[in-house]
Amino acid sequence: MEFGIAVTQLLAEGGSIFDSLGITWESIVLHLFNLIVLTVGLYFLLFRPVKKMIKQRQEKVKKIEKENADLNDEVKKMKSSSEKVLSDAKKEAAAIHESAVKVANQKADDIVAEARERAKTLVEQTQREMDEERSKLRSDIERQIADVSVAVAEKVIEKQITPEDNKALIEKCLDEWSKE
Repeated sequence: MEFGIAVTQLLAEGGSIFDSLGITWESIVLHLFNLIVLTVGLYFLLFRPVKKMIKQRQEKVKKIEKENADLNDEVKKMKSSSEKVLSDAKKEAAAIHESAVKVANQKADDIVAEARERAKTLVEQTQREMDEERSKLRSDIERQIADVSVAVAEKVIEKQITPEDNKALIEKCLDEWSKE
């Protein structure tokens, strides 16, 4: 408030406000010149270097962003290629597994076929042996029957039986026994 009162008193006395403050046009020009020099100096000393530094930082950030984008693209490519390799590996593993199963089944079939063939051979061999044994037993039985028959017949008839009579008698007995 006091300033306002002082300014009003100065104007009332008829003096210029600039004179009472000690401001002249030379000092105004000098201050204006100093302001221009200071502004130009600050522009060249501070503003331009700061602006240049900001521009360099922006370029650096852009470069880093570009590198990040390139790295992201490379990572995506590597991921897709690794997924493809993994998919191919799974397919190959499935094919190998399928092949192994086929080979195992084929070997199992071969082993079963070989076992069946051996069993068939053993059955045939056993059948032949049994047939031979039957033939031997039949021959032995026929011989024993013939001997017994001859002995019985000789006793019953008390005469000598010829081999032809013996054979006919044996065949007749065997026929009767096989029918039973």
